[in-house]
Amino acid sequence: MADETNIREGKQGPRGKAGEPGRPGPQGHPGRPGAEGPRGKIGPPGKPGPQGKAGARGEAGPQGKPGVKGEAGPRGEPGPPGQLPSIEQVMPWLHLIFDAWEDHRQTRAREAAEREARELEAREMEANTHEALAAEPDEIADDSGDDDDDRKDKKKKKRKDKK
Repeated sequence: MADETNIREGKQGPRGKAGEPGRPGPQGHPGRPGAEGPRGKIGPPGKPGPQGKAGARGEAGPQGKPGVKGEAGPRGEPGPPGQLPSIEQVMPWLHLIFDAWEDHRQTRAREAAEREARELEAREMEANTHEALAAEPDEIADDSGDDDDDRKDKKKKKRKDKK
């Protein structure tokens, strides 16, 4: 039997001759046909077909991204100097600045005084606590409610045969 794998591409050649018929069987029937003959040579490639008609031109695609920005050009000449504002135009701004500065200073002084008062109060509370501890050492030392912390808790055993 011939190999059916197609090694070469393109159009195949004509089929070869059929094999000789086999010997007749015992009752006079003709035998099975013989093996196929070898394949023929590959024919020449065909002519290319006619070129297709050109279609209508499509729409233009989206605009591309801009390229890398170049260096800045040379700096131009400076313009003529401007006129300074008059004192009447500046005075309202100066009043606003000075008022804001005064508010800022007062706020900082108030915060500092509050902070000092809190610190003084905390120091007084701490001093009172130390005095109370020094006066009553028996009551504070007798704290028997925390004896349970020394005992270890038993772990619960897990049983595998539990249903």
